[in-house]
Amino acid sequence: MPISEEHPSGRHAEAVRSIARMLLAERLEELATNAQACLDRQERAYADMPVEPAVKLAGMRRTLELALTRLSGDAVPPDVARATSDVGRQRAEQGFPLPALVHSFQLDFRVLWEAFVEEGRKRGLAGDPGFLDGLLLVWEATDTNSVEVVDAYHRAERDLTSHRLQVRSRAFERLVLEGERDTAVVADASAKLGIPVDAPLVVLVAEGVPTSDRSLADCHQALRRANLPCHFGYLGDELLGVINRGRRSSGAVHDHLTPLGAWRCGTVDVDGLAGTPRGVRLARAAIRSDAVPGLRPIRRHWIGAIMSGDEELTGVMARDVLAPLMAVRDHEGLIETLRHYLALGSVTEVADRTYRHRNTVRNRLQAVEHATGLSLAVPADAALLAMATEWLKTTTGQNYLRQRGALD
Repeated sequence: MPISEEHPSGRHAEAVRSIARMLLAERLEELATNAQACLDRQERAYADMPVEPAVKLAGMRRTLELALTRLSGDAVPPDVARATSDVGRQRAEQGFPLPALVHSFQLDFRVLWEAFVEEGRKRGLAGDPGFLDGLLLVWEATDTNSVEVVDAYHRAERDLTSHRLQVRSRAFERLVLEGERDTAVVADASAKLGIPVDAPLVVLVAEGVPTSDRSLADCHQALRRANLPCHFGYLGDELLGVINRGRRSSGAVHDHLTPLGAWRCGTVDVDGLAGTPRGVRLARAAIRSDAVPGLRPIRRHWIGAIMSGDEELTGVMARDVLAPLMAVRDHEGLIETLRHYLALGSVTEVADRTYRHRNTVRNRLQAVEHATGLSLAVPADAALLAMATEWLKTTTGQNYLRQRGALD
């Protein structure tokens, strides 16, 4: 409900409105000039702004005009009403520090307060407690300005962040799809992603990681803390990423990627951004090397990656090698022992790892050799067995095992 002008509070509010109209008409330029000079002295960020003094002064004038117009009770012209949103957006686009921007509106309040007190003294109102209470309207007007400019600043920041992310995402997608054929695409990606063209990279591909999953945020945070520049993006349902490892080992990078081990995830080292498309293909091969979730650097899964590459050739070979072994009653136990032996190369180590007697391990390996007709002492035969058992880890190999288990 409006305050009656006969009420003391109403009379004091009208005094504030009257002073506001006078300051608008007679002293706006003076107030703006003094406020801007004071701000430049007190706030280095404003003094160093790469903006013409006249432009800074115009911004100050508009925000003071908005506050005074609100205090006058008159209708706010549309161009003046936009003052706070314009300033907030412009400062965000300039990368201007928000605390300095808020400080400028605190200074607005001080400048206007002093001007109102000075004029109130001339009118004999300075000692009137009611008039001083009425000056709270000055704080409300400048506070409204401050809230509006901060809101506009944050909205502009969000828009800018979203735009930058879109630009980076498009550049990264083009790098993956066209980088091998077009050096200009590589150069553009380097500029947008902030990664040197010749940087040593870890390329990552992961299947089915939800965009909102905490694991991805944890990886980002860990890589940032380790000062490892990176970019992640989605292509279909695949998460793709490049990490500039600099002088770090790829193992050091992988330490920060462990949260992604809950999904099938492959990684490859490449020299430079131009190698990203090839890295993506090889990382996908690393993923296919095993049907279960896990973080798989391709250098540790070469055989499985190769065996997952040409399904017709590798599948026929693996089935041919394994078919006689699958006919043995304890083929699952034999395959387990064979895998350990191929990985460790020592009967004693296999016995320790599987908690079996060395003679049991030897007997199982001999049973493998007898069933397949291949000798683990012959490198070519051992290579066939290694490739065949790695193939069993792939999705196709796992399906083969299940089918044979059902038949058994």
